[in-house]
Amino acid sequence: MAAEKPVINNPAREGWLEKQSRHLKRWKRRWFVLQDSTLYSFKKSQVYDAPTEVIDLRVFSSVKSSEDYTNRTHSFDVYSADMVFSMVATCESEKEDWIRAIGRAIVISRTKSWQDENDDGKDR
Repeated sequence: MAAEKPVINNPAREGWLEKQSRHLKRWKRRWFVLQDSTLYSFKKSQVYDAPTEVIDLRVFSSVKSSEDYTNRTHSFDVYSADMVFSMVATCESEKEDWIRAIGRAIVISRTKSWQDENDDGKDR
């Protein structure tokens, strides 16, 4: 099933990361783009058609370093109740930048969801 082409405008962050495949657990280099509350991966840099992965950060609860879990230097995981995405950055500062950006996107998406749920249309 082909994913539809996403609209990428002024992404919060983009760059090369390795990601661990869900089924075979192999590491693959992908171009990642963080746009609003979605993290996309692509096979080529700055070619935004046919993402290999579309991660909706609204359903994820946290992002943190995972070197102990993956045994890979500069690795981090994005967690939901039933899913974990493992990624590896090229260096420690890139890893920290990705963790900050993804963490911020998770918080903003949750705040926005909470505001949408609690906006009952009444005058304030």
